[in-house]
Amino acid sequence: MSMAFNSYFAGGPTPKYTMYHIWKAYQVIDKQGPIGRKALADALQIGEGSIRTIIDKMSREGSIENTRMGTIITERGRKRYENSGILVAEVDLQDLTLGKHNCAVMVKGMGFKVKMGCEQRDEAVRSGAVGATTLIVKDGNMVFPGDEDFPEQSQVAPLRNVFKIEDGDVIIIGTAFSYDAAEKGAVTAALALNNQSRRCWTEGTTLLSQDTEADDLKCLCLAIHELLNRTPVTMRSRNRHGVRCEDGEVVDTNFTGPMLEETLRKGQILRKTASTGPFRGMPVVVVPIMRKKETIAVIGTLDISKAPVYEMMSKKKDKV
Repeated sequence: MSMAFNSYFAGGPTPKYTMYHIWKAYQVIDKQGPIGRKALADALQIGEGSIRTIIDKMSREGSIENTRMGTIITERGRKRYENSGILVAEVDLQDLTLGKHNCAVMVKGMGFKVKMGCEQRDEAVRSGAVGATTLIVKDGNMVFPGDEDFPEQSQVAPLRNVFKIEDGDVIIIGTAFSYDAAEKGAVTAALALNNQSRRCWTEGTTLLSQDTEADDLKCLCLAIHELLNRTPVTMRSRNRHGVRCEDGEVVDTNFTGPMLEETLRKGQILRKTASTGPFRGMPVVVVPIMRKKETIAVIGTLDISKAPVYEMMSKKKDKV
């Protein structure tokens, strides 16, 4: 699961914080919590007003809890941070980079999103780094995009000590004259790369089939999610588990449930109260997508025709 922060920037004046500051808030609270707002503002090097906004949003989504001792991360927040698909480590790669300090960030499975690495470099520089080097993992080797012969694998060997690499992974090495600047550049570039995938309703979709994968359902599911004013939406094909969208992002890419499976079997619209899963106790409607009298996919959402549904959603979020 990738971290998505789109809801932190929805509407209103342009905030004085970035996606990096939100990610950093997760990291600092996880490692140093309980922590006060002033100490958190100092760690992130932004104003207390921005920290107040970030903390309020994190609290509403159930990622943190404010205690008398300070802010602590919840189990939900820690899981979201640990499963973000982004791993960070300080490394020594001065033979390959420009600056004195280097921060490497691995982004799982995003190699298909990288063109030549220029976009990641530009994101890092705009964030204050001196530069950034992008590598993709192909056939077990870490190589420059578009050039499978470079660099020498001995030059990037330190990365194998800190990351468990797999084909398709991306490693962005931010470089600067301080570690903080190197980290900010690399993480900013990594989050921008991740964000390209999350906002995938802008990239079009493929025709549905009974074997459509979760990655190909995300764009359609997110689009419907936004049309329904971010009411939770789930979707899967007949032969593959699918996706679940909540709060403007994809929160599960291996999702199924009893009502989705029942609709697949029956091939008819199903309306009832969910007895299990994330929407237990809430009215749900699931609709089959048919082709030649066969159900090839199903899509479900909360049944907004039931008046109490929004009250139930609010209570559910309060409990998280």
